[in-house]
Amino acid sequence: MAASWLTEPVRPCSITAQDAAKKRMEAMQKPLGALGLLEETVIRLAGLYDDPSPTLDPARVLLFAADHGVTAAHIAAYPSSMSGQIVQSTLMGQSAVAVLARQLGLELEIINVGLITDPPEAPGFVNQSAGPGTNDIRFRPAMNEEQLSLAMAAGRDAVLRAASSGIRMVIGGEIGVGKSTSAAAVTSALLGVSPESVAGPGTGLDPRGMARKAQVIQQALDRHLPGLHGALQTVRRLGGFDMAALVGAFITCGQVGIPAMVDGLTSTTAALVAISLHPLLKEWLFFGHRSAEPGQFSLLRAMDATPLLHLDISQGEGVGATTAFAILRMACSLQREITFLR
Repeated sequence: MAASWLTEPVRPCSITAQDAAKKRMEAMQKPLGALGLLEETVIRLAGLYDDPSPTLDPARVLLFAADHGVTAAHIAAYPSSMSGQIVQSTLMGQSAVAVLARQLGLELEIINVGLITDPPEAPGFVNQSAGPGTNDIRFRPAMNEEQLSLAMAAGRDAVLRAASSGIRMVIGGEIGVGKSTSAAAVTSALLGVSPESVAGPGTGLDPRGMARKAQVIQQALDRHLPGLHGALQTVRRLGGFDMAALVGAFITCGQVGIPAMVDGLTSTTAALVAISLHPLLKEWLFFGHRSAEPGQFSLLRAMDATPLLHLDISQGEGVGATTAFAILRMACSLQREITFLR
């Protein structure tokens, strides 16, 4: 990867604003620390925004849509054609994340970074495809170097659009059948854990289906692991266009100063890759929830990250992260509105 923007530094947080946020909490009519993780996250946000009483709005959900060639191995409960249908229902406001975004007053943008069939143009839809789905990782690298660059640039562009619109927080997610298999394969490779430990239910697989998924992941690892070096090359060989776009998006968030909420397995895998390139980026990433995917727990533990929620959500598509955003918004309201001791 030769993109010059990748090496741009991540913005530092303001220690002065964090200290001011703590002093504000000390003066409130409640015991210091009584609100636990809510207080910790507000203090971190204060440093990122350089404001002891931060606000998150306006915020935007960014969903990167892509298909995965590994679905040819029958590792998903639904066909690849379902990816486009999910995009359409989301654009029509009828999917879970669309309903949540509407209820919370959030903007929502879908970026096609690699669907097999391009959906028709619609408001809130951006077509920036790196290719018609990735290759089958059992036999070939998921993508080539140019496609990796294109997908990461699509993630960067999405955040730059958000920044130019005054967005203060980004919620990152993805749409695409087969994404949990590619994410589990990257997780297994980066963490050195067994495919069996990270092959989860995805979109409703039973134990037999998960065993099949683990076998497929092992087959991909046997082909690509020898001589594999670096997190980005792991994404190129085993990941998806959606994951690559999220890596680019998360890095750009830290560079331009927009905190990001991370969703489930694919988003958390992308977060690990992004943090491996920019360790200071972890300050800018908030982990929305612990999903039902076992691989995500391994990733959270590797990053020493504490998610805001644990609801056993396995859907992806930004659902868990959007739900968690509501908690973070309320935490900021508490910081601004709790009365002070006299």
